[in-house]
Amino acid sequence: MPLFFRSERKSAMRQTPLTKSRRFAHLEDEQLVLGALLGEMGAFDELVQRFRGAVTAVAYGVLGSREAAEDVAQESLLLAFKALPQLDDFSKFAGWMCAITRHRARRVARREDRNEAYQQSQMDRLILEHTASLAAHPVDEMMRGIEQAAVSDALARLQPEYRIVLQLRYVEEWRVGRIADFLSLPITTVKWRLHHGRGLMRRQLTRYSEEDYDGRNDTKPSRTRQRRPQ
Repeated sequence: MPLFFRSERKSAMRQTPLTKSRRFAHLEDEQLVLGALLGEMGAFDELVQRFRGAVTAVAYGVLGSREAAEDVAQESLLLAFKALPQLDDFSKFAGWMCAITRHRARRVARREDRNEAYQQSQMDRLILEHTASLAAHPVDEMMRGIEQAAVSDALARLQPEYRIVLQLRYVEEWRVGRIADFLSLPITTVKWRLHHGRGLMRRQLTRYSEEDYDGRNDTKPSRTRQRRPQ
């Protein structure tokens, strides 16, 4: 087993469960893919934590339903784990993961698999049992960090190509280069979509604020003074 996994294993006994769950956080994606292939489920769990929000956002862009997107995200991550031996270039994991998710979401959107639910195999159940981040993940995790209704509504109104880059940059806190690799786009395109998307968001939020202000004024009780009886 490679040294970067062997050294982590030595200190695992001294770590708390919370710390242990992120003990691979400092590794690159390629190292985590290799670890997962070698049977280190902690490495795959770290990949899940890194990409779960992103693949959910991709699926949401296709399906428009957060619950359906969460289901597709879990299915896609399971499919990716089982297909890891087919990935020739570990550095391409991000784009490969995105492609798997899009393909699965489009199949669901075409209702090819909608009438027949995804059947978990014994391998799927084994993966879920040893991957806490994949087994227990709330639907609202995709929207973490976006608590205000106004921001969430404004984001949902954007076209998918702008929404996904804003989610990856500001919700998942990904670097521009990582977003470009994941979406298989040039960095210049990602930067332009971020710039344009921020402008669209500002206009949406300004409109929301104006509507909210007008609504409060419409419901404001009248303060006209009543004349005293003579």
